[in-house]
Amino acid sequence: MAPEIEQLLRRWYVGQLLILFVAGLVQLFVTNNGFFFPAGGMVLLVWGLFAWWPVAEDDQEQWWRLRHVNYYVQTVLQFTLFPVLLANLLALLSQVSWLDEQGLIAVGLAYLLVMFVPVAFVVTRPIESVIGRIAVLITAIFSGVVSAHSTFLLLPILKAPAVFEMVSDTGILGAFGFVITIWVLMRAWGLKGPTARFNRHAQAGLIGLIVIVGAAFSLWNAFSAGGSWATTFIHWDFRLRSATWQMFLSGLEPGIAEEWLYRFAVLTLLLQAFRHRKHQLDWAVWLSGGLFGLWHITNVFAGQPLSATIEQMIFAATLGWFLAIAYLYSGSILLPMAIHAAIDVLSMMASGSQTMVKPDAFEWQTIGFTVIIFVGLTIYFLTGSRRQVMQERVNQRLM
Repeated sequence: MAPEIEQLLRRWYVGQLLILFVAGLVQLFVTNNGFFFPAGGMVLLVWGLFAWWPVAEDDQEQWWRLRHVNYYVQTVLQFTLFPVLLANLLALLSQVSWLDEQGLIAVGLAYLLVMFVPVAFVVTRPIESVIGRIAVLITAIFSGVVSAHSTFLLLPILKAPAVFEMVSDTGILGAFGFVITIWVLMRAWGLKGPTARFNRHAQAGLIGLIVIVGAAFSLWNAFSAGGSWATTFIHWDFRLRSATWQMFLSGLEPGIAEEWLYRFAVLTLLLQAFRHRKHQLDWAVWLSGGLFGLWHITNVFAGQPLSATIEQMIFAATLGWFLAIAYLYSGSILLPMAIHAAIDVLSMMASGSQTMVKPDAFEWQTIGFTVIIFVGLTIYFLTGSRRQVMQERVNQRLM
């Protein structure tokens, strides 16, 4: 990045940090006659000092280990708690000024789209380990940014209109904020962003095959009403039990945010890490899909049955492999985004639920069928001329 942009991001970070922490101290001072101010104020001051440390211009060799631990700690804390501090700031402004609270909430929801850009640049950029980068991306950064808008409205200090709460709960605003934040962070790490254009060296027929498989699976997954192999491809129920904006946006969010995370950020970091290995593509594709599958284990903590979560993890891993080769071969991030969004939007609107139920014996068989199809296609694209097309594309993007 240009030095002028880097300096601007640093100043933005310091200014944002100062305003949020001062507002936090003021709130502690005026609440309950300052009862929580001594302890809470001390915690905020200590946190503020460590949050300021990454922008200090002193010798970077001093306290090297503590500095790097602080990068991880500040990444977790700031991506998790800054929406709460922003909500506190706007609540104070609504109390001491003539500004309309709903207008302030709208401004806050808009600002959250870019709030984490300076945080990512100043605090997360210095993390050098590939494992560390992937770890913070798939945990604190993803959950913090995507859920930032719902976290912002979580506390009762702001009274938001129902439509604001609905849109925030879907995570769609957070998905766009995640795209912006990760694009800046990846650029700061010296990596190029994805493109929307299709690779001109890819065969149109093979791209068509990917589209057909993705569309066919989306429809079969959502609308097949058969309970056996004799009926699963001939019995259909095209009713949408919950054709609402909430379900549509909830299904669209993973198609945007999860693809930006795994098919762009994680896959690119793995390709960079294995760039000198003979089987660079294989390592990157299989590992990224495996991580995508394992990542879904968190759904069990949301109350989803364990067997359904295991089924989802297997499915997500195989889908992740298929979407990885769809991205690498086509060259367009929009293709895996569209396939993923279609699968989630249609399944959620057709079932009326955002979680999976305990699978029966036939559903386990269909998962096995899905694994065979997606793994077979992944292996097919990782061989022959198709592999060469992907390798040339990867070499261009990593130069």
